[in-house]
Amino acid sequence: MITVEFLATVVLVSVSGVLGPGPLFLASTLRATKIGSLSGLQCAIGHTIVEAPLVFGLALGLSALLNPTTVKLIGILGGSVLLIFAAVQFLQASHKVDVDSKKLPDLWERRPGIVLGIVFTALNPFFILWWLTVGSALISEAILLGAFGGVAVMFASHIWMDYAWLGGTAAVAGRGTLFLGHWFRILLVVFGAAMAYFGVTFILSALQ
Repeated sequence: MITVEFLATVVLVSVSGVLGPGPLFLASTLRATKIGSLSGLQCAIGHTIVEAPLVFGLALGLSALLNPTTVKLIGILGGSVLLIFAAVQFLQASHKVDVDSKKLPDLWERRPGIVLGIVFTALNPFFILWWLTVGSALISEAILLGAFGGVAVMFASHIWMDYAWLGGTAAVAGRGTLFLGHWFRILLVVFGAAMAYFGVTFILSALQ
């Protein structure tokens, strides 16, 4: 049975994949400075088109391979990658991100946001790596707690953050240049610490 504790873990761990100035985020916010907040929603839909089949495809494969040894290996690998992502998050916190609409070529404005979401998701190695490591640990736990229904609940607990993040930042960018300064960097540090905690937790749980 899916627990509130697991859902909270999904949300906090998902920050390592959602929050950050990656290519999809930059495409969404740059486009938003030209066409407004709708850019974020469109890019999030494109992102979902790629992410949903990947997640449920991984769930199908993991359900066939899932055994105590596999769960331990996935936990150790996922925890190790989370620690790496936490370190990257801390490094990102030391830099400010300034998105300037003048840097956006006019041709981007004419590209459908859904297409940009698909392209920048499918071609992002960080995204694929995240689901093959950290995401697989969440999927494995979801299967153990609630089979494929658990995976669906886990995915819903993850995907809303993509819409909130891309939609929210696009709404801000739609009003002008988006500047992610002091408070954003504090947020990165806080969630970086959370990622480090869950990374250690994943590894220790797998070693028990």
